Amino acid sequence: MPASDPALAGAAAVALTGLAGAYRPRPVTPLMPWRYPHRLVKPYVVTARGRQWDDNMVELARGTATRQLEFDDAMGAIGLAVVVLHLGTDGIYLVVQSWARDFQSRLSIFSGIEADDLRPAPIGAGPCIWEQEVLSHERASYVTHILTGDVDIDAWLDDALDTRPQPKHGGIPSGT
Repeated sequence: MPASDPALAGAAAVALTGLAGAYRPRPVTPLMPWRYPHRLVKPYVVTARGRQWDDNMVELARGTATRQLEFDDAMGAIGLAVVVLHLGTDGIYLVVQSWARDFQSRLSIFSGIEADDLRPAPIGAGPCIWEQEVLSHERASYVTHILTGDVDIDAWLDDALDTRPQPKHGGIPSGT
């Protein structure tokens, strides 16, 4: 067992061990970009084990996200955004991030039991570890294709995170 810092002994060490033992990656599915007048959105769906999504859920989440994006536009968003619909084990979460002026972003989180009852999350709630995976990828994509490149919107749209399990190809290797 690795040495631990005495500051994280006792209950904290037990909590960390429990988290580490319970963590499992969740598939991230990129969806087709949402195109609006003066706005492009990269939507994603993250699913916990046993959870399934459908087009109706995505449309309900899109309605909530669109209302937030309209507000973000009024507050200085620059027209590029990311939306993460996360079907967790304990509910549904929607993360809306709009890129804004001065290298800032606007981040809003909604939660509910079903996609049709998404409400603003409690004050102080932040993205979970699986949602942060998408946001981290999107930050890097934004820097690469927008801020340090030639403002290549197509490359930004094409640079989508996809962590779905890939089918294993068996059989005879090609070229034999």
